[in-house]
Amino acid sequence: MRLYKISLLLILSFMIFGILLCFGFIMALMAAPIVSILGLIFSIFTVGYSIYLWLKRSEGKGFYWDDEGVLIDLKGNKVLWNEIENIKYYNVRGMKSTVIYPHYTNHEKIRIRRKKWMPTTAHSIDWILIEKPKEYHKNLMKVWEEKKSR
Repeated sequence: MRLYKISLLLILSFMIFGILLCFGFIMALMAAPIVSILGLIFSIFTVGYSIYLWLKRSEGKGFYWDDEGVLIDLKGNKVLWNEIENIKYYNVRGMKSTVIYPHYTNHEKIRIRRKKWMPTTAHSIDWILIEKPKEYHKNLMKVWEEKKSR
């Protein structure tokens, strides 16, 4: 099992962007108070998300697969190998991702396991979150081909 960590570049980008926005909206507070307050809230959420990602990275969380299945989020939820129908690469408007499609008969089982209200037909792992996304996808596809042929 190889752990693909959360991208440090993404964490730092969110942190810097949020801090710069925060300073900008604090300076503009007198000129446009309502817009500045909304901007401050947005910048705080941006910094908060970067802190959340940093904590997950420092806890050793990331994306991986094992003999059981593929981890699809930072909460530890997995799609099991026998539930997967297909895995594909997608590039939509520059946002690259690895998308895992479970067989339709497994949507309800996955929904219950994840404790969600509605089933999901596909699980996207965005490349922006992963430190070495091309390597992740290439190695996952190798393992998937092996699992499929069994």
